[in-house]
Order: sequence, then C-alpha cells, then structure tokens
Amino acid sequence: MRERPLKVLQIGFACEPERGSEPSVGWNVAWRAAQYGPVWVITDPSHREKIESWLVDHPGTDLHMAYHPMPSWTQWMWRIQFTVNVYYYLWNIGAAKLAKRMHAEHHFDVVHHVTYVRYWMPSAGAALGIPFVWGPVGGGESAPPGFLRGVGLKGLLEENLRALMRWVFERDPRLRRTAEAATVAIACSEDTAARMRRLGVQDLRVMSSIAITPGGLGEVVSRPPDGKVRFISVGRLLHWKGFHFGLEAFAKADLPNAEFVVVGRGPELERLKRLVDRLGITEKVTFTGELAWRDGLLQFQQADVLVHPSLHDSGGFVLLEAMEMRKPVICLDLGGPGVYVNGNTGYAVPAKSIPQVIHDLATAMKALAADPELRRSLGEAGHQRAVNEFTWQRKGADMERIYQEVAGSTL
Repeated sequence: MRERPLKVLQIGFACEPERGSEPSVGWNVAWRAAQYGPVWVITDPSHREKIESWLVDHPGTDLHMAYHPMPSWTQWMWRIQFTVNVYYYLWNIGAAKLAKRMHAEHHFDVVHHVTYVRYWMPSAGAALGIPFVWGPVGGGESAPPGFLRGVGLKGLLEENLRALMRWVFERDPRLRRTAEAATVAIACSEDTAARMRRLGVQDLRVMSSIAITPGGLGEVVSRPPDGKVRFISVGRLLHWKGFHFGLEAFAKADLPNAEFVVVGRGPELERLKRLVDRLGITEKVTFTGELAWRDGLLQFQQADVLVHPSLHDSGGFVLLEAMEMRKPVICLDLGGPGVYVNGNTGYAVPAKSIPQVIHDLATAMKALAADPELRRSLGEAGHQRAVNEFTWQRKGADMERIYQEVAGSTL
C-alpha cells in the first residue's frame, strides 16, 4: 500500500488556463491531476503570465510550474507552422535536460507527456527511466484518398508537407525511443493507434485528448422561434476542416427555410465566399469572421445544428461544446469526431467518396430541418453523452488510475 500521493511530472509545452485547443488540454490535465497529489509541469514561458496570474487567484493548488526558455534567436520560428514544429522539437531536447535535473531533486513516480498532442514528435519525458505515460496523442489521421479535390495548390502543398514531416519523424531514433520507453501509450483515434503500433509501443490504448467542464459555457440562450433552421460551422477556415463540403451539401439540400452561419477566419475565407456565390446560396449564408469568445458563443447557442465535416481532426472541442449545448452534430466518421458522435447524438457520415459525402450530409440536413423533435432528442442525447463521458473531471480520474497502475508496476 502506497503511503503518500504520487509525485507526477507532466510535459506540457502548451498549457494555459482559460484558453482553447492544445493549451486547454495541457492546463486541464495538469489542474485535474493536482487534485490527487503534487504535480510539476514543464511548459513554454509564453504561457507564464496567464498561469502565474491564475495561481495567485487560486492559492493552495498543488501545482508547480517550471518554464523552459528557448534562445532568443529561435523566436522567429513561431511565425510559420512548419518552423513551429522545429521550435517544439528543439524545445523538447532542452526540456529533457530540465526534467532530469528536476527528477534528481524531487524523485518523481510518474512522468506524463501531455502536449503537444502529436504522436510524431519525441517527448522530453522518455529519458527519465521511470514509468512513462505518453498521450493521448494524435496526428495520425489523414484525408481519405480523393478528398483533397478543390482545396487548391496551397492546401495540397500543406497536406504533402504534413505527410512528409510524419514520414521523416517516424524514422527519428528519438521518436522510436519515446515509443519504446512508454509504459502506457494512448492514442486519440484508431488512425493514430495504427501508426503508434508501428513505432514499437507495447501497451497501447485509445482515449480522447479533450473534454469539457459541464456548465463552463454558461447559460444557453435560445433564439425566439422564427420559422427557420440554422446550421452553423465554427473554427479556423482551413482546407482540411471541410467547410466546403458542408456548404455544397447545404446547397444540394435546397431547404426553403434554412440558413447557414460560418464563424471564424482563415486562409480559405475568400475561396469559401466564391463557392457560396457559385452555388447560388449567398442570401442564405453568413460569414461572421472571427468573433470574441462570448459573441461566438451566442452565435453557437442560437444555431440548431453544428456541421463539422473535418477530414482529419484528432480532437474537436467544438463538437463537445455543441453537444453540451444540446445541438445535434453532423460530421464525418473520421478521427476524433467519429469517437464523439454516434447515431444517438447526430450523424457521423462515412467518407467513401466526395459525391457520397455531400449526398449524405444533405440527407442529414433535410432530416434535421424537417423534424424539430429529432433535433431535440439527438441534442439531449448528445448533452448527456458529453457531460457524462467527456468531462475533465472524469479524464482526471482516468489518468489517476493510469498513474497508479504504472507506478504500481514498479513496486
């Protein structure tokens, strides 16, 4: 019987309170783990100001932060997505040295790699020689063959560069050592799990990397009945988010009393606007641009259905937010979205061909537009699934069980 709480070191390159995406994952995993015992986190100094402010406002948290700074000459790497990956790779090398010094002082029981959530980069936590939890990590998802039609030259170049980076890093000895050192490795999806198996992991599990805090979105404000059904897509306007499929399906559905709202900004904005004009649905589609969080949330709350036909999402916070707000979801049965959405909570459409996807998305839109009771029942089921199965509290308990399991294996 262990007489003291476990001492846990987390590698959380992205870790910041009251943020979305990767920083939210890093922060929430750390904060929940600290409910069970002392947790140390190595993170990037870019998050320091927000973290220290939060800790001052929440005294008594058994959470200890360590910041690994990079040389000033590397800061330009933040400007380009590809060089951010180089920055992160170099950061892990230095963070590994810091982790060893901290371990010599604190004698950790478990080390856990939390962020970045990508399987194809080595982790600073792999070299300590103690029980090592790797993940959940993702990034193994790919657009199905033939689904990059219409994304433009830039989109094709980005997809090919992404595939090349994975191919190169999968052959990096440091990544192989990370995989072999993992006591437990966790993938976000079966696509990523398949790639991790090829890297040599032994104990591999599949678990979502994201979650919600029930009630964290505030009170849901419904719009007054106006006889219309409002579909919405939310996120950065990137080629692989598949917003063009949603808009093509909306045009194909040809719903008389429906509208479509696109919330977000990104490099695909002008291409999507030209598509809407070409489809003849300009009067039914609104592009809001990027909105402040509360304004974006209001748009979300006053919609009826989320449309999220992403080609390779490992996670997808927007889906869980929609489910918590009782909005049925239409997505593709790929990656993370295919984990969260099932026949009881929405439509996870198989991705066999582009015409089939557009047809099936349009069919789902027609069904939901015609049946308010279907929207209500799917939305309620989605809410129950989100608040019961995908919460940070539950994820914290799941990770604590894994920590106890791997630490117990060394006793």
